[in-house]
Amino acid sequence: MPPFAALVGCWLLNAFWPIIGQSGLRRYSTPFFFHAGMLLGLLAVSPWLLAGGRWRRALEPRVGLPLLAMAALSCAASLIYLQALRYTTPANAAVMAQVEVLYSAGLSAWLLRERIGPRQLAASVLVMAGTGLIMAHDLGSLRWKGDLMILLTPWMYQVSHVAAKRLPKDLDPVLVSGTRNFFGLFILAPFSAWALLHGGRWSWSPGALGLLTLQGLLMNALALLLWYGAILRMDLAKATAFLLSYPALTMLFSWGLGRESIAPVQVAGLAVTLSGAFWLSHITLRGQAGVLPLPAAAAGQD
Repeated sequence: MPPFAALVGCWLLNAFWPIIGQSGLRRYSTPFFFHAGMLLGLLAVSPWLLAGGRWRRALEPRVGLPLLAMAALSCAASLIYLQALRYTTPANAAVMAQVEVLYSAGLSAWLLRERIGPRQLAASVLVMAGTGLIMAHDLGSLRWKGDLMILLTPWMYQVSHVAAKRLPKDLDPVLVSGTRNFFGLFILAPFSAWALLHGGRWSWSPGALGLLTLQGLLMNALALLLWYGAILRMDLAKATAFLLSYPALTMLFSWGLGRESIAPVQVAGLAVTLSGAFWLSHITLRGQAGVLPLPAAAAGQD
């Protein structure tokens, strides 16, 4: 799959993540929902993870140690994000995560030597401005406990993504996403152990198990595969800036499901955010076209 197509797929799935997460947390303790979702995601990709010598490669020190660090940061950030959904709305949570675009630009330029051009910067500002308008509607609410928790997570995601970009180039998204879930299960197991000893909640109802299945298969398997399929083959800053327009879709889906109402200022924010995302997609596709190999005739071959 082309990297930009994978990015668009991840963008669509990420819009549902806060909605699925908040719905699941009504039935499960946060660590249980988090760990069970990762386990389902790992099981979903395990047939491919076991093939082609991927496990042997993942256990090599120069591959396994960066993967371990990547998993620790990414999974810790996801656990904090899910817990924050107990205090704020899905749309507000997604909007607050937009600060990640700033971390991404800075870390990508510093550590990965990616060039941040003026047009990319302007398009990123549009995404930030639009999501800021959406958030302005809730400035007087009492949701800031969850919002502040989410503000703690973007740097963890971005350092994790930088670690993924520095992995050997022959690794594929199955190996990276599968080992991320595998290592994360063990690294953060103490949180589930704590919940087990302190009356953690678990539900066997069909509705609850359905939400857990969505979390595992969509968010911990497919979305991760698509995300690593994108960033392993394109600039991290561009991918992050485009992905972080997903709060506009989260707000739209929340409204469609009857979770939230939409005010005029939020409609304006939706338009501005999607304009920035469209601009970023144009920049990204032009950048990819610029590095495609020339056809044989153009390259002077017979």
